[in-house]
Amino acid sequence: MNLNREAQIHFIVAFIGGFLGLFPIVNVAHFLGSAQTTNLIDIVLGLLSGEGHSVLFHVFGAFLYGLAIFLVTFLPKHTKANVKILAMIVDVTAAFAMWLFPVSRDLPLTVYLYPTFFAMAFQWCAFKGAYGFTSSTIFSSNNFRQLISSLTEIFFNGDRSYSLKAKFFGLTLFCFHFGLTLSWFFWRFFGNAGFLFVILPCAAVVWILSRD
Repeated sequence: MNLNREAQIHFIVAFIGGFLGLFPIVNVAHFLGSAQTTNLIDIVLGLLSGEGHSVLFHVFGAFLYGLAIFLVTFLPKHTKANVKILAMIVDVTAAFAMWLFPVSRDLPLTVYLYPTFFAMAFQWCAFKGAYGFTSSTIFSSNNFRQLISSLTEIFFNGDRSYSLKAKFFGLTLFCFHFGLTLSWFFWRFFGNAGFLFVILPCAAVVWILSRD
């Protein structure tokens, strides 16, 4: 599997997605902030149960997620901004925000999701995959499905044409969870300051992008 420039960037960004994705999990009792499904469900449940105060926190989280998607969609058509480089700047900024969050959990737990909501949504829309495959760098459900279906095609249906697809999605999953693993060790040793180490892979992505 020859790694072209787009694939190199994709795998590094998947590593970053796993690295930063750990923050709300270790700070907010195992809650993934890279997706909106649970947050949107909490909005509905909060409305049904009359918990207006809680709903406002979740609605603002959904707003941040949507704002990131809006910016990545809007900026390329109205400015000269490189949204991929901007995504790396956003990720580093999110890491600094994570570092500053109180570990005592004095804030409402939903607030701890805000850096991940914005940064991961921005990253997700800026980096869409490689080799013609659409792949998320911030969560794994579809990547896992694509890997399993590709392996089934190869080993049970005898279709070797799925080899590249299997390798691509397999490596994406590996890079994501490798990033999460290293992030956990940094967090164990340095607390939330450990998320600042994401500066290194973000800088690598910017360097690769700037070689044009």
